[in-house]
Amino acid sequence: MKIKYFRLSIKLRIALLYSIIFSIILIILNASVLYGLKYYLIYQAFNDVENQSDALIKNLIEVNGDIDNINKNLIFTSAIGENMYIKIVDNNGNVIYESSLKQKTSIPYNTNFNTPTKVEKDDTHITYINRKYAVNKNILYIQVVENMRSQYIFLKLLFLLMAISDIIGVLISFLVGYFVTGRALKPVDYMVKEVREIDAKKLNKRLKINGKDDELSKLAFTFNDMLDRLEDYFKRQNAFISNVSHELRTPLSVFKGYIELIDRWGKDNKDVLEESIEALKKEQQDMERLIERLLMLAKGDNKTIKLNKETFYMNELIKEVILEVKMIYNKKNFDIEENEDFLLKADRSLIKELLRIIIDNACKYTEDNGNIKISTFNLDKNIKISVKDDGMGIPKEDLPYIFDRFYRVDKARNKETGGTGLGLSIAKLIVDLHGGKIDVESEINKGSEFTITIPNR
Repeated sequence: MKIKYFRLSIKLRIALLYSIIFSIILIILNASVLYGLKYYLIYQAFNDVENQSDALIKNLIEVNGDIDNINKNLIFTSAIGENMYIKIVDNNGNVIYESSLKQKTSIPYNTNFNTPTKVEKDDTHITYINRKYAVNKNILYIQVVENMRSQYIFLKLLFLLMAISDIIGVLISFLVGYFVTGRALKPVDYMVKEVREIDAKKLNKRLKINGKDDELSKLAFTFNDMLDRLEDYFKRQNAFISNVSHELRTPLSVFKGYIELIDRWGKDNKDVLEESIEALKKEQQDMERLIERLLMLAKGDNKTIKLNKETFYMNELIKEVILEVKMIYNKKNFDIEENEDFLLKADRSLIKELLRIIIDNACKYTEDNGNIKISTFNLDKNIKISVKDDGMGIPKEDLPYIFDRFYRVDKARNKETGGTGLGLSIAKLIVDLHGGKIDVESEINKGSEFTITIPNR
């Protein structure tokens, strides 16, 4: 059976938990007190019957064991304690003396000598001791019994009072706990109210942090930090959508223009038709490249890119990329500094894409007959790749943002040089996937140097 405990408010849950713990503690303490008092009373009753029997033996010694009517008063009158029962029997089984307080028991008097004993049966609670006294070749059996009825009545009353006190204490603890918890969780109510008012248009709103380094202030700080990241994400997402829309609008406009051109003149003019087809092919390739890069960034955001690591020679890969780039940029001067031909364990296709992006980027911003130098270094457990050009350089104020998606140093978005603005974002993603880092140094009209460090493992 499921209890509806978890549907209760936190305030009520804490108060109930506090009350349950408090009641358990009270029960344990009260049980300890009751059992301790019970065994103390039993121990006291043992002392009573033992002392009473010692006093009787002492009195019998004074009268030399002669119990007549005169000596009875001397022996028993001042010796009998409250709730006590005394019986003296001779060795023939004759009762010589029995106190007026009759205690109906069937306890043997001639066994278990000198050991105080407790008997509990139903509502009967007694302690007794048997003693044996020899005088003039006669043996007297002495039995002293104490009725503990009054002590047990006291324990029952005490138990009842403790139970009532426990109930009152638990109720008070629940009410106090509910009040104190309500006061303690008041900031949570404030947070709930404030958070409900936050939506996509109010992401700049933050929770006020009062108090010091406690749990609730930490919660508010964490929530504000989450809102900072969420607001930044929304801004980047909006910028991303805006930039994608802009990038797609241009090729779509080209498609539309050439389709209209074909529709008007291309049917009859073969030159117009061929020009239009070539232009449409180029735009289609550019769109494919844009979509592929967008998909790769999306996979990177979702952490679904799996590295297919293999071992390959780094300098061979660089030469392969340079050979492909030279087909496009045949008026650039490439210098490959091969410090050492070494093996690298990484995702070869991604590393090739990384090199292609960085080298292509250097070529775009370097004039014809400009110089591009590629250097490789094997640094113990890391490899370092440097791509340095003597091109136009990057302004200092733009350096922190060049790896942002769609960020363009040339704000005019010249397609001949600028591309989509996703290349360096892809490069940064590839480096991050391999656990490396990418640094850049640049100076206007003096060129740029990109340095890539990748762990070789």
